[in-house]
Order: sequence, then C-alpha cells, then structure tokens
Amino acid sequence: MNNLLDSRKGRIATFGILYVSEGIPLGFAAVAMAAYMRRQGLDVAQIGAFVGSFYLPWAFKWAWAPLVDLVKFRRFGGRKAWIILCQALMLLTLFAIAQIDYTRNFDLLITLVLVHNFFSATQDVAIDSLAINTLREDERATANGFMFGGAYIGQGLGGGGAMFVAGQWGFDASFVYVSLLLATIFAFVFVFVRDPSVTSAAAQRAADVWAALVENVRSFLRELRVGFFGSGAGPIVGVAFALLPMGAMALSTSVASAMQVDLGMSDGQIAELNVYSTVLSGIGCVIGGWLADRFGQRKMLVLWYLATTLPTLYLAVALATSEGVQGITVAQFFGASLVFSFCMGLHYGTSAAIFMGLTNPLVAATQFTGYMALKNLTISYTNFWQGAVSDAQGYAFVMFLDAALVLLPVLIIPFLRPASRLAQEPPSKGAPLPEAG
Repeated sequence: MNNLLDSRKGRIATFGILYVSEGIPLGFAAVAMAAYMRRQGLDVAQIGAFVGSFYLPWAFKWAWAPLVDLVKFRRFGGRKAWIILCQALMLLTLFAIAQIDYTRNFDLLITLVLVHNFFSATQDVAIDSLAINTLREDERATANGFMFGGAYIGQGLGGGGAMFVAGQWGFDASFVYVSLLLATIFAFVFVFVRDPSVTSAAAQRAADVWAALVENVRSFLRELRVGFFGSGAGPIVGVAFALLPMGAMALSTSVASAMQVDLGMSDGQIAELNVYSTVLSGIGCVIGGWLADRFGQRKMLVLWYLATTLPTLYLAVALATSEGVQGITVAQFFGASLVFSFCMGLHYGTSAAIFMGLTNPLVAATQFTGYMALKNLTISYTNFWQGAVSDAQGYAFVMFLDAALVLLPVLIIPFLRPASRLAQEPPSKGAPLPEAG
C-alpha cells in the first residue's frame, strides 16, 4: 500500500484528515454539551468555566510533548504508533462515557471527557511533529489551511452532527456516533499512513534505544534552549503572541453558545448553524493559507485578525441598547456568526504556518506544541473571563471589549520574524525534513 505522505497532495490530504479527529471531541464539548448545560439552567460563567477547563489538557500538552520527540517507537511505526495509540484510547474513553448515566453522574461525565481530550491532545503532539518533519517549506501554509479546515469540519461533525443525532435518538446515541467517526479515521491512519523517518533502523534493539535515552534528553534540552532562546527574537516574540487573543473571539466561545439558547434557537437550528459555520471556517482556512503563501503571511494575518472584529462589532452595536439578546433576531445572529466563522478560519492556517517558521525542526514536537498549547491556554482563559463578564456586564460589553483587544496581537505580528539560523535548503524530493528529537 502506497504511503500518502510520499506526495504533496497526499501529505496535504492526510494532515487535513488527521485534524478532523482533533476537532470532533472539541466540537462535541464546546457545542453539544455547552448547549445542553445552558438548557439545564447553568449561567454563562459556569458554561465558560466548563469550556475553559475542557481546553486545559491542550494548554498543558507541552508538559508531556518531549515523550513524542524522545520515545520514537521505530519498531512499531514511529509517530504513527503514537497516533494509533492515542486514537485507540480516545475510542476506549468514549465507550466508557457511553456506559454512565450522565444525568446522575454529570461530574463523572465531565471528568471522562477531559481524560478523553488528554489523549486527543497527545495525538495532536504526534501529528504536529510528523507534519513539521514531513511538510516542505513551500507547502506549509497551504497544508495548515487544510489541517485547520479539517479541524473545523471535525468540530462541525462533533458539534452540530452530535446535536442532530441527540435530537433524533437521545444524548447517548451521540457518543456512539462520535465513536464511529473516530474509528473511521483510525482505520485510515492504520492503512494509508507511514512515518517516512522509519527506515531499516527500526529493527534496532529496544535496549539500544533506552541506553541512548539519557544522551537524547541532554541533546534535546540543548536544542530546546537554542530553539526558544538562541534563535533570535522571533521565537520569544512568538510566545507573547500566542498568549494574546486570536482576533475577536466572542462568537466562538461559550458566549455564543449561551446566546443561541437565549435567542430560543432549537437543537436543529443550533446544529444547522454549527455545520454551516464549520464548513465556512474550513473554506476560510484553505483560502487564508493559500493567499498567505502568495502575498505574505504576516501581512495577511493582520488583515484576517481585523476582519474578525467586523461581525463582532455589528452585534455589539445592535445589542448595546437592549437587555440580554432582545436587540437582535435569530437571523441577524445567524448571519453574523457565518461571516465571523469564515473570517476566523482565514487566520488559523496562516498563524500556524508562522509558528512553524519559528520552530526548530530538531525539537519540533515540543517547541511547536508549546506554541499551540499557549494558544489553547488563550482559548481557555478567554472562555473564563468572557463568561464571567457576560453575567456581570452583558453581551454587548463583552463584544466591544473583545474587538478592542485585537489591537494587541496586531501590533506584535510585524515582529514575528523567523531567525535566519533556522533557514534551510528545501529537502530533496524523496527526503523529509530532519527528524524531531
């Protein structure tokens, strides 16, 4: 069976599909479960705390990312082994979730979902490491566009798709549905994907691997220090940038989930909006990455960030003269959300490509994972503060503040310059980038 990672189209398609599996559990929690909680009477601050907590495994995945760089599992397929293992554990935890009575053991349900997302976040570490060491420089932004487009599709399947299934057959059926989606991607990886870094060296004895582990750790720490602190100002500025808002965010957080219920939208309407939004976001990812490769990543990223403020400010102005959501209609919210989703999608592939450019391939999993983890920490704290401020000051105030904060990352974008020492000659047609770790 041919390895899809041997061709440009195969690489782009493969990483797009792999990111679908990452989006599925996120969509399920942030859309389906958040809507369920609001219908049960929880306030916006509580929902914000739940969604924010859900992202915490992604925010701290850097803590265990070195294992992917250092423990390569060459005998079992390299990074593919990590991906397969994590996907299997994701399926097992979903099976466990389906067995409990979520109405009586809601805390246990949340705990198991968090455990599930721990494995999902670990899978993301392995996928990103494989991508950095496989994608060529002239295809990174395009590939990241497809990757985050795939993540949005996964969120649509896990969010809107799960809500549709739950509305038809009950909430338990949604777990079976999500499990089937993940099992399909598991089969795809098992059959069609091989880590190009795995060669005849895969036959080395396990004792040799562990004997070299101490030296690998030392070398890894040296390279990590160089990656963040010895490669110019760009990587350090990247840390600050990752901790700032990713454009206006209110229409993608718990605030939007609560507003949908407050507007009286049915499960079917919420599912429909989520599916349309994720499709538009996915399209935006592809278009944004393609344009960034041609007109400049930093220049286009500024434009994409500013674009997210337009639908946010539109709703903020409409809500400013009313209580709650009385100042807008379902149609207005629907339209603004769709525009926002497309604008949000535009920047995801572009920003990921910039972070890849700041990353040292020798410690790809850890350094790039660190950047992505900080972005997830941003999503987490944004859900916390926006939920709390919404309860205290109202939706309009949150949206005005949300749009104003976009100026902070925009001012930093011009300084996100990769260090010259990381520049490399393009790899030959048959050779991947240097292996991480």
